[in-house]
Amino acid sequence: MPDHPPEPHTPRPPSGKGELALVMGGGGARAAYQVGFLRALARFEPNLEIPIITGVSAGAINAVHLASHGGSFREAVEDLAELWESLTVDQVFNVDPRFLLSNAMRWGLQLASGGLGHPPAIQSLVDTAPLRRFLERALEEREGEIPGIREKIDSGRLKALAISTSSYTTGQSVTWIQGREIREWTRPQRQARLTSIGLDHVMASAALPLFFPAVRIGDHWYGDGGIRLTAPLSPALHLGAHRLLAISTRFARLEKECDRSLIEGYPPPAQVIGSLMNSIFLDLLDQDALRAEAMNDLLRRIPPEGRGGMRIVKLLTMRPSRDLGQLADDFELRLPRLFRFLMRGLGTKETRSPDLLSFLLFEPGYLRLMMEIGELDADARMGEVRELLHPRSRTRAPLDPEVNRAPSPGRLSKEKRGRPPPSKTFE
Repeated sequence: MPDHPPEPHTPRPPSGKGELALVMGGGGARAAYQVGFLRALARFEPNLEIPIITGVSAGAINAVHLASHGGSFREAVEDLAELWESLTVDQVFNVDPRFLLSNAMRWGLQLASGGLGHPPAIQSLVDTAPLRRFLERALEEREGEIPGIREKIDSGRLKALAISTSSYTTGQSVTWIQGREIREWTRPQRQARLTSIGLDHVMASAALPLFFPAVRIGDHWYGDGGIRLTAPLSPALHLGAHRLLAISTRFARLEKECDRSLIEGYPPPAQVIGSLMNSIFLDLLDQDALRAEAMNDLLRRIPPEGRGGMRIVKLLTMRPSRDLGQLADDFELRLPRLFRFLMRGLGTKETRSPDLLSFLLFEPGYLRLMMEIGELDADARMGEVRELLHPRSRTRAPLDPEVNRAPSPGRLSKEKRGRPPPSKTFE
C-alpha cells in the first residue's frame, strides 16, 4: 500500500440524512477482517465522521479504538491496523508451556471432581493478562477511564459509544454506553447503562467463555457480550441511528453449500464448540438484520403519522467473501506447540473444528490474511458503502484515482478472492 501524507482533519457535522452508526460484531481473531474493511473505507473517506459506534466481543476492541482516537478516520484506522499487524498469540494470553499444561490439568481435575471447592480452582483455560497489558498501552487508560472517548464526545465528533457484555451474575445482556444526550434503556434480559468506558468493559466484552476469564465490574462478573446479545443492532438503534453499516465476520454460504457435510461420523468436542461459537457470536447479527428488513417492509405500509415513533432505517451488512474459519487450518502449525496439542485434544486432525481454531488464532499471518480479505471485499462493494454514507448526494466527492487503484502485489490474487457476498441493503 503506497504511503500518503497525513491529511488535515476538518470535523464534519452530523449528516442531515440521519445519523450513521458503525456496528462491529465478534469473532475473536476474525475481527482483523473488520480492520481490513475499514482500511479500504478510509482510503476513500479519510475524514469520515461516524457519530455512533458499537461493538461486541473482539469488535468492542476495534470500536473503542476508533472512538478514542483523536486523529482523522484514516489515521485512526491505520493505527488500529498497526496494532493488529503487530499482535501475536503471546500478546493475547500466556503461552508458557508449564502454565498451559498446569491450567489444563487443574481444569480437568476440577471437572472430574464435580467442581468442588470455593473459590473455583481455575477460572479459564488461558490467562489474558498479556492482552490487558497490550490494550493498556494501546488505549492509554487512566484511572479506569479511556480519556480519548470523552475528549471526542466533548468535541462533538462522537455522539455515543456502546459496547456489550454478558452478566454471568444476573444472566442479562448489559450494554455500556458513553455519550451525550443519551439515555439508558431496558428490554427483557438486556439493559443499557451509562458509564465512562474503561479497559474492564473492553476486557469483559472480549472474554470468550471458558477460554478467557470473566471480568469483575462493580459487584458483578461479566463475559463476552455476544453470549446474550440477541439483537446486535439494537444499541445503535436506541442511540438514534438511521443508517447502519454492520461488519460481520460470518461467511454466508450458498444454499447448495449449506447441505455439505463438514465432518464424518459422530461430532467431536471441537465441532460442537465451534458450532456453539458460531451460533453465539456470528449468527445473531444476520438474524437481527432479517428482522430489521421485515420491520422496514412493515413500516413502509404504514403512514408516517401511524408509526408510533418507529422509523425506517437503512442497513448495509458486510460479510466476508470467503469462509474465514476454513482458512485457519493453514496457520495452525505456527501456534505454540503445547497450545496446538491442547486444541487437538478436542478432536483429531481430520475432525477438529477450524471455526473454533479461528477464534483463537492470533497469529500474524492469519491476521494479515483476514485484513487483506476485508480490504478486497470493501473495494468490491465500495459503491454500496458510499451510497449509504452519502445517500442521494449530488455533491459526493469524486473518487481519488490514487486510492481507486488495483490491488498491490502484496494483496490477495484474483484467484483467491472468492465471490462477493450478496447485497443486503434496504431502507
